[in-house]
Amino acid sequence: MTVAIVDGYATARFLVAALAERGTQCVHVASDPHPPAAYQRVFNPAVYLHDLGHHEDIEVIATRLRELGVGQVIAGAESGVQLADALNHELGTPGNDITRVAARRDKFAMAEQVRASGLAAPATVIAGEPDQAVDWFTARGGRPVVVKPPASAGTNDVSVCRTAEEVASRCAALIGTVDFFGATNEHAVVQEFLDGEEFMVNTVSVDGVHKVVDVWRSVRTAGPHGAPICDFQEPLPLTDGDVRQVAAYTLDVVTALGIANGAGHTEVMLTADGPVLIESAARLMGGFLPWVSEKFSGTSQIQLLAVALTNCEEFQRFSEADAAYSQHVRNVWLINRRPGPGREDGWQQRIESLPTFVALTTKVVPGQTVPLTVDLPSAPGFVSLAGGLAEVERDHRLLREMEGGGLYVG
Repeated sequence: MTVAIVDGYATARFLVAALAERGTQCVHVASDPHPPAAYQRVFNPAVYLHDLGHHEDIEVIATRLRELGVGQVIAGAESGVQLADALNHELGTPGNDITRVAARRDKFAMAEQVRASGLAAPATVIAGEPDQAVDWFTARGGRPVVVKPPASAGTNDVSVCRTAEEVASRCAALIGTVDFFGATNEHAVVQEFLDGEEFMVNTVSVDGVHKVVDVWRSVRTAGPHGAPICDFQEPLPLTDGDVRQVAAYTLDVVTALGIANGAGHTEVMLTADGPVLIESAARLMGGFLPWVSEKFSGTSQIQLLAVALTNCEEFQRFSEADAAYSQHVRNVWLINRRPGPGREDGWQQRIESLPTFVALTTKVVPGQTVPLTVDLPSAPGFVSLAGGLAEVERDHRLLREMEGGGLYVG
């Protein structure tokens, strides 16, 4: 069987390699002729049997995929979710519920779909004008809210607002602008601010059977402009009580959103009243190195998706016992405190000298501007640490101390 990947950027490049190891070739389809520069930088068309590029007519793409013997279409990035669903529907290949495709991308439709399924979801409104958002905010007693684009990713233009003035200002700044993927934000999504502990749950599904690969605790910190930025993420034991509760809720969310085949990445806030959806995506988790997970747990979401696409019986045998981590792993996001030209000296070596260092992923280019970190796309990268909890926390602190001195910029 040949697998088609729509927007094979970011972590999808690891899926191509994992499938190749299992004797399966991939072809590539682009949902847009001009993907974000961050995606283009890591895309290598040479790893595909064919790179079909972009075409406006879905029937033309589907015809070509049939000719190539494609047995399933996978979204390689958030931008490819809807086209992948549409192509599976057109081809009659295993995919997701096409009637709920909007709820897998639009954050307002997502919350409404989850709530309609009887699950906890944040109170949400869409606002085409700032006044609409302010009226809703005021009617709710002025409690904190989150303002976000309807269908972007990576905390892009996400803000926490605590006053009517902040709500109006952020909505005015958002509506009519272009999101990370180049789409115009016709409106702003405004949601109640959820207080609690944040988790990320990675799943793989085959014909409606869902498997939880891993659950990560996600910790954010306030950015310079009020938007939350990532501090670190770490996988937790699937036997933990809170993790079990969040995982069970997530499986219900995945079902409610019509995700029946492929990967899922769901962010959940465990509040005092229980798990509540932040948002979910019918794709792989971004911002991690699968080989790090595989080194310390024996598997990864990439590996299980490759199994699901090539050996259904092996997928069915997978259990949570197959994903126990042997050491404490933490992905720490790099935070640049001031913009400037990228350093040419050995800042990487300073990070690599940390005793728990495992891997560094960075997009810093010497001499090129390193922006202020205000969201996930503007982060300089991330470092993977592993060892005992105390040692990992020590090296995490040391990294933040290094950054205080302008680690990445001259």
